[in-house]
Amino acid sequence: MQSCDRLSITVLVDNYIDMLMPNTATIRRQGMPEHFLPRRGTPLAENGISFLLKATTAGRTTTILFDAGMSGIPIIHNAKVLGVDWDEIDQVVLSHGHPDHFGGIYAALEAMGRRVPLIVHPSAFHPRSIKRPDMMIQYFNRGLTEHELVEAGAAVVAVREPLDIAPGIMTSGEIPISVDFEHEVPAGRMSIRDGHVHPDPIDDYLTLIINVTGVGLVVLDPCGHSGVLSSLDHAQKLTGVDALHGVLGGFHLGHAGITQQKIDQTVAGLGERGLKLIAPMHCSGFRAQRAVAEALPESFALMTAGAELVIEASSAA
Repeated sequence: MQSCDRLSITVLVDNYIDMLMPNTATIRRQGMPEHFLPRRGTPLAENGISFLLKATTAGRTTTILFDAGMSGIPIIHNAKVLGVDWDEIDQVVLSHGHPDHFGGIYAALEAMGRRVPLIVHPSAFHPRSIKRPDMMIQYFNRGLTEHELVEAGAAVVAVREPLDIAPGIMTSGEIPISVDFEHEVPAGRMSIRDGHVHPDPIDDYLTLIINVTGVGLVVLDPCGHSGVLSSLDHAQKLTGVDALHGVLGGFHLGHAGITQQKIDQTVAGLGERGLKLIAPMHCSGFRAQRAVAEALPESFALMTAGAELVIEASSAA
C-alpha cells in the first residue's frame, strides 16, 4: 500500500464538546480562548460523527469528507467555525446507511456546490427498520436514496470492495468479523432486500484506512459495526502493513445491552495490538472511554467536535 507524508484529521461532528481540554503535541482543540472569545462561533455537538481528512503526499493534498453527522446544522456551523473551505473537498465517503452518519450529507453537498464523487456501499440504500417489544421504527433510513444524492450533487460510486481513493488512503470494503465476541446480536434490526424482510447484516459498513509514511496505519472506524478489533485486523490483512498506529471513531460499545465483559475484552485486544493512539468517540460510550483511559492511558485520546489531529512522517516514534 502507498503511504502519505502528512495526515490531518478534523472532527467536524461528534457527541462531545469540552472547552477545558488542553492541546497536545499532535492534537489542537477548540479550547477556552475559542469559546470565550469566539470569532466565528463555538462548535456544536450532536449524536453523530463526521471527519475531514487532509492527506498530503509529495506536496499534493487530497481532502476527504467521511460521514456527515445526524443533521445539517452542526456540520455546516462547525465547518464555518473551523474555517473549512468546502471548495477543497475532493471526495466524500459514507460509512453506512444510518442517519447519524449520513444525516448532514445533503447540507454538505449543497455547501460544496459542485459534482463530487461519493463512495458508498450499495446496501446502504436498502430500507431499514427496528422492531422490538418496546418500539417500532419503520424505514428509518428513508432520507438516503441514490436519486436524492445525485440530485444534490453527488457522483455516486456504489462499491462493495475496497477502493484506493488517494495515495495512502483506501476504503475497507466489506469487513469480515474475525473476533468471536464482536459478532453483534441483531436485536430487531431488519432490512428489506429483493422484496423480502431479513435480519440486517449491516454489510454496507466500511472504514477508512490511512498509511502514514514511517508511522503505520490509522483506521477511522466511525461506528464499530464490524467490531473495532476485526476492523484493525482487516486493515492489516488488506494493506499488508503490520504497524498499527491509531484508531479513532465509534466503537459501538455504548448501548445498554453491551456487557462489561465485552468492553474489557475489547480494551485488552486494543492493548495487544500495540496502538499508540486510541480515540473512542460517538457511540463508544462512557464505560468504554473510561476503560481505555484507565487501561491504556498513554494511548487514550478524547477527541471532541472541533479537534484536529496531525500525524506526520517525521513524528514516527
